[in-house]
Amino acid sequence: MAALTSVAGATAPKTPLHGGNSTSGLNSTPLTVGSAAVGEHVSTLGVGVNDVRQWITRDIDNHRECDADAMLQELLCGFEERPSSEKSKLLQDSLKAVLDICSNTREITENLTEFANCTVEPNSYPSFVCAASAALLKLSSLEVPGLPAPPHNETDILFHHNNKDMKQMHQDTMSTCKPDVILVSRKAAKGMAEGGEAKGKGAKKEFYANKAATVPHGNFNWIDVHSTLEFKRNPTLAPPVLPYKVTKYAPPKPGFKYLNLWNGTENPEPTGAAPARSSNKPSNEPRGTGASERLQTKSDSKRKSDQSDPSEPASKRLKKTNENRTNQKEPKKEPQRIHPNVQNGLYVAEIFAANIALQCVISYVVNNDIIYIWYFDREDAIQCADINFIKDLPRFLILLLAVQRTGEEQWGHNSKFTHVPGVSCDVVINLKFDLKSDTRATHFGLRGRATNVFSIQSKYLSDKKKRDVCGNDINELVAKLYWPEERRQSENEILPNVYAIASEESTVKGHIPDMVWFHRFDETSTSKIKRTLGIQDPDAERGSRVLYIVVFRKLVPITSLGGEEFLSAWWQVVLCHYALWKHDVHHRDVSPSNLMVYWLNGQWIGVLNDYDLSSIEPDGPSGKERTGTVPFMAIDLLTEDAISGKVTHLYRHDAESLVWVLVWVCLRYHGGKLSSNGRPLDDWLRVDAKGCGEKKSAFIWRFRYGNADLEKPPPSHQSNWKIAETCLQTIHHAPQAKMDENEYILQEWLLDNVESVAPGIIVRHPVNVS
Repeated sequence: MAALTSVAGATAPKTPLHGGNSTSGLNSTPLTVGSAAVGEHVSTLGVGVNDVRQWITRDIDNHRECDADAMLQELLCGFEERPSSEKSKLLQDSLKAVLDICSNTREITENLTEFANCTVEPNSYPSFVCAASAALLKLSSLEVPGLPAPPHNETDILFHHNNKDMKQMHQDTMSTCKPDVILVSRKAAKGMAEGGEAKGKGAKKEFYANKAATVPHGNFNWIDVHSTLEFKRNPTLAPPVLPYKVTKYAPPKPGFKYLNLWNGTENPEPTGAAPARSSNKPSNEPRGTGASERLQTKSDSKRKSDQSDPSEPASKRLKKTNENRTNQKEPKKEPQRIHPNVQNGLYVAEIFAANIALQCVISYVVNNDIIYIWYFDREDAIQCADINFIKDLPRFLILLLAVQRTGEEQWGHNSKFTHVPGVSCDVVINLKFDLKSDTRATHFGLRGRATNVFSIQSKYLSDKKKRDVCGNDINELVAKLYWPEERRQSENEILPNVYAIASEESTVKGHIPDMVWFHRFDETSTSKIKRTLGIQDPDAERGSRVLYIVVFRKLVPITSLGGEEFLSAWWQVVLCHYALWKHDVHHRDVSPSNLMVYWLNGQWIGVLNDYDLSSIEPDGPSGKERTGTVPFMAIDLLTEDAISGKVTHLYRHDAESLVWVLVWVCLRYHGGKLSSNGRPLDDWLRVDAKGCGEKKSAFIWRFRYGNADLEKPPPSHQSNWKIAETCLQTIHHAPQAKMDENEYILQEWLLDNVESVAPGIIVRHPVNVS
């Protein structure tokens, strides 16, 4: 069991103030960070795995770029801090060391020639795997000063032909993917080979050259996959030309140094009418939905959309089987065409989801004879400049050499976590994670906080004294692992202020989460890779992320309640939120996932949960952090000005979010469960911030003028829907924001409307707003 020192006192630096100390002039930053917008809500809010695709497209489109040799240097050094001169020397020494292998290994050149001559893409996979395997076998005995020794046989890395379904559960939703080629350990590959690996002299070579080049006998699990290769092929390519020499790096094809969504893989210009990509926006700013629209013009007959008949043998598609399609018949549609960069991003999301606390994923896109290295972490996607692995075979072998010598930590695994794959995970002070629990909440996506919540067991923490101001007396614990922005106020820093307020405010006491323990993994900062690759910018430090783990006493989602029980708990949260806002604790992320309950003395108690986007100072959030979950954000925060960070986040915005939560639950939940058929508002999950604002405005307009064709609320929420209706009417007629309006907003928007329908709730949970 790994031990960790200095845990309970771990702290994080505060968010820098905006305004006077900032040159940006931003009042708030309600920007969604790509897949973070919905990736934390797969299944829990009705989000399907396929709904995340367009957000992953945005993450991919917003990538950073780096030079090929810079990335190769870092891979060789294992991303260690070394002088640049030492890194450069190691690369040059390694290039010279592999020359003999490049020019005199027949198995490599013959398989690359066969790869070049292939006219059908799937037929090229075995040739590529055989060439890479032959190179890895030769490289295993190569010694270069400053380079780590090769790993033990069982942890050897090899390329494996896959092209076979790989499934994974995300809450109760299953995804199915079929990557072309994967990187796995020799041990994992042996488990998938029919008959395993033979014994005796030459067995390893036979395994690498033949069995790894065939489709596996079984189905690999994502937990076994270190990386993936996504291919895109045209007809025949130029074969290898011997002998090879060490040359200065030069882009193989000017204009295609980086593979982007708009330059495609076969036709440089898109045929659709989507707007061109803006050239004056930095790489870390969202660029709208144009990229995903253009994406659909690319040809890719290997992949079909999730609207296809699931019984068809569709290759390269992301398939989901969840409640969105249960008992629903949809018209047959033409297959969607997925750009290889996006398909690669989907595979990376699967690898992230399969591993607890994984810091990074390195993956590859192969476009004809060009390979693009991709580096993903929770802050960014970084694409390396192209390398022609046939013409510039020495650099390709440097990549293979680096892959071969890469240790578990360089693959992104945290040494503080010890795994029983797919079952449990232990960390630091003997926390045991239950990876099979039905109550787990896992993230599917690339960038952002990437929140995962697991039930845990810990004798030490279970015995800790409960906080009187929290009320919850349950012994069961959950751990939240997430990647907040490094320089903003951390949740463990905000909660002590919340506890102090709770000791004075009765509407807060008992309605807040009980934090038991936390730890910040300082060594996981995402700023390191950008420094070493030389792609820093003024915003890079402020947007960097770091892994946190916070342990809480277990709570129950408020969506599991119905009728008056739900309304009572919701109203308790309204009062708690208002009291905290008065004391300058601004939550800023009201959503159904952040409203929880627990059972005490014969009733459900509402809890306002999740304070990692909150502030305890009049400052806006830092860097690229978002300030809400899009479907529940106030319409004023979904406008162009708000997306540009020019709208101050006010109490009225969180109050409106509380109403949207009420609307959402009333229309989509029945008897404490998410409805499976005829569920309205699904389209709010599938658009960006501006698009969601437009849909919500149209929803209110149709509702106001009696033209709304809405699903009727189920019986368990009919009375609550009456309150939601009156709240929507009040918001529609609300005057413009003004100073000192918070009491008015609580009274007019919420209190009066609840009292008009359910006065008993107000009697049991009164509030004085005068």
